[in-house]
Amino acid sequence: MVPEIAAGERLAPIFEMLVSMVGASRDSFNRHSLPELNRLQELKKLILTEIGNLSQQVREALEAKSAAERVPGLRRQSILVHLQVMADNLGDLSGSVEKKIKGGVLFSDKAVTQANQLFDQLAGLLRSLLDILKTDNAFLKEYVAHTGRQLIQSTHEFATEHEARLIEGVCLPQAAPIFLALLDRLRTIAQHVVDVAQIMAVKP
Repeated sequence: MVPEIAAGERLAPIFEMLVSMVGASRDSFNRHSLPELNRLQELKKLILTEIGNLSQQVREALEAKSAAERVPGLRRQSILVHLQVMADNLGDLSGSVEKKIKGGVLFSDKAVTQANQLFDQLAGLLRSLLDILKTDNAFLKEYVAHTGRQLIQSTHEFATEHEARLIEGVCLPQAAPIFLALLDRLRTIAQHVVDVAQIMAVKP
């Protein structure tokens, strides 16, 4: 159990905004929506501001604690670092999606299905992390770590399948760098989701 983390009510809005970032990324990808891309960047700014404020509070609190008392705060500090990396990578998705929109780049039905599968799975994992904050459920911790690793594996498999579709002429060459960049960002985010689940699973 990590009571200090579970009691950190200000972490919850960060997770909620990360879920919203995934939704904005998905909608902009599917609908070629520039407004959703703008929303993605606005959410990123809000999250980074909140993380910065909360990180400062954690640092100040740590200064007044003994070595043993610092462990929960250091754990929360580590989680905040992972959340910042997630927000940065979700925000950076806008570059690839913007190229797709402005270039009118068409993806194969398979690539679109795979991208949406990953978006949906990632949103689900972030919601599960939020549930862990509220319930400290051991099963959920294992579930998120396991499912996050599966998502990472899926990104590798989808990249290989995409290369095969390129060779077969099913996918357009200009779609390749966009799709592979998308997979790379989602893979990185999923790894940090796994890392956060593992931190939450550590006993004090």
